[in-house]
Amino acid sequence: MSQIKILPESVINKIAAGEVIDRPASVVKELIENAIDAGASRIDTYLEDGGRKLIRVSDDGVGMDAEDLALAFQSHATSKLQNADDLFAVHTLGFRGEALPSIGAVSHAGIISRVKGAMNGAEIKIDGGVLGEVKEKGAPEGTQVEVRELFFNTPVRKKFLKSIPTEMAYISEVLTKFSLSYPVIHFTLMHNNRTVFNLPTVQDTAERIATFFGEEMRKHLIPIFLREEMFTLSGYIAPPFFDKSNARMQFIFLNGRYIKDSAVFRAINEAYHGKLMHKRYPIVFLFLQIEPSEVDVNVHPTKIEVRFRNTSAIYNYVLSALKEGLNKSATKTVSVPSPIPRLEREAARGEEFDLIKKSLWERFSPGKADGENVGLDNDIRVNKKTEAEENEKVFPAEVRNKSRRTCFQIHNAFIIEETESGLNIIDQHALHEIILYHEIERNLQASKSLSQRLLIPEMVELSPKDFFSIISLKEYLGTLGLEVEEFGQHTIVVRAFPQILKHLNAKEFVESLLAELGAEDSLKGKDKILNKLINIMACKGAVKAGQRLEPQEIEELLEKKKSINAYTNNCPHGRPTTLYFSLDDLQKQFKRK
Repeated sequence: MSQIKILPESVINKIAAGEVIDRPASVVKELIENAIDAGASRIDTYLEDGGRKLIRVSDDGVGMDAEDLALAFQSHATSKLQNADDLFAVHTLGFRGEALPSIGAVSHAGIISRVKGAMNGAEIKIDGGVLGEVKEKGAPEGTQVEVRELFFNTPVRKKFLKSIPTEMAYISEVLTKFSLSYPVIHFTLMHNNRTVFNLPTVQDTAERIATFFGEEMRKHLIPIFLREEMFTLSGYIAPPFFDKSNARMQFIFLNGRYIKDSAVFRAINEAYHGKLMHKRYPIVFLFLQIEPSEVDVNVHPTKIEVRFRNTSAIYNYVLSALKEGLNKSATKTVSVPSPIPRLEREAARGEEFDLIKKSLWERFSPGKADGENVGLDNDIRVNKKTEAEENEKVFPAEVRNKSRRTCFQIHNAFIIEETESGLNIIDQHALHEIILYHEIERNLQASKSLSQRLLIPEMVELSPKDFFSIISLKEYLGTLGLEVEEFGQHTIVVRAFPQILKHLNAKEFVESLLAELGAEDSLKGKDKILNKLINIMACKGAVKAGQRLEPQEIEELLEKKKSINAYTNNCPHGRPTTLYFSLDDLQKQFKRK
């Protein structure tokens, strides 16, 4: 008996739907793409319960007549392709004819549409893949698509949906990308009768950037432009001091479509090479226009990945444009804004070891005494004093006193600690970071409160996506002492704050938190989320490179190091906290052995 069976059409449709539609954000993306392809100048999105209960996307595009509606939910029915050759010259965002049938297979959906200039509109419904009849319906010009009870007939898929704030964060990200790519379209987003954002038409993409990422960034944006045969690149890049800990702020658009492409990313990294610290990423908004015949967009079901006919040319074009923009910016007088919160800003640079050596030499070298040069040449020439006498002159008394170990700070970043067998050079930030990390962990295990109530609660206004990201993490943040509540449209109020972050204001910490977190972090499970949040808190609460420490503070830091000595070799990010130099190593370096 044959083991191979042809699957029923209903199962086939659900499998196909799973490739295209995996969460409410996917539905929103596909419907907005259709609206843009229809020439809409305004697109309104309305949601209930994060899109689980209802997704409604309305546009003022060209509309569809009754005949088109009858085919809209049919598999692989599309107005955007005529034959196979058209796949290699795609001018639209959608083209496969998969989105609407996939949505209809896993929801209760319907379309109401009216062609511009027509007297009446038409309506069609589909319930879990079962198509209804086309009916006449009064409607405004354009199209409205409603999707209710998404995944009602695929409970496993529905079970994998996350919290409403998390799903809203994904949807907000989708709308953000479309609004950046199409500034001439008026976008709105409402959720449970609340306006999430309302973005009227603008002519300059920089205005949209300011809406989502702040006026401060807009002030420092560097415009770029390059035109070649069959290729145009425009957009904005941020100076290196606006760097981030991940690549979430790299927005690449090809012919209006948001994409991810390794060649473009390599060009971005190369343009900023030497201008950023390790594992820091620049902010870019790039808009590529290329002849459709020069690119294949039919590579991935989500249409995010593409394949260029001449990848090396694209790489060189992007690299050239970015380098030119950065070079022009470097020649201008730039007023650097107040430091943007960033994780590991204090990471060691390559030249720091040279600074350490220089400082040690200055501290322990003979220098000048009584206006007389007593440097190496003089020391060798005289060569009459005993080694003990030289040591008495060169080294401070406390260094020679074995009962009292010496420790001091250099360059407001490193601590030199004398040991019985040599010396330690300690990165003050990295050491304090790992100490705080273990302190937070111990307090959590002991169920000790980490928060401190604010006398005056602090309000923080966020972008829609960031707002929903913070709300989705509300429970975990509360566990760590950061109590937040919703306060009006994409605004939160901070009522309690972690004690170890008392030197920061709430807005500064929330912004730095968002800079380090991605949407995927809310999907990782409680333990992983908490661990990452603890990492960020420890980093932000630790003393910084460049911060002057008093002798007592140095002593306290070293005492805490002793209490958890087994765990202090590396900071939570894996960087070493201490470099050890034995006395034997030092003697060999100075040719004493």
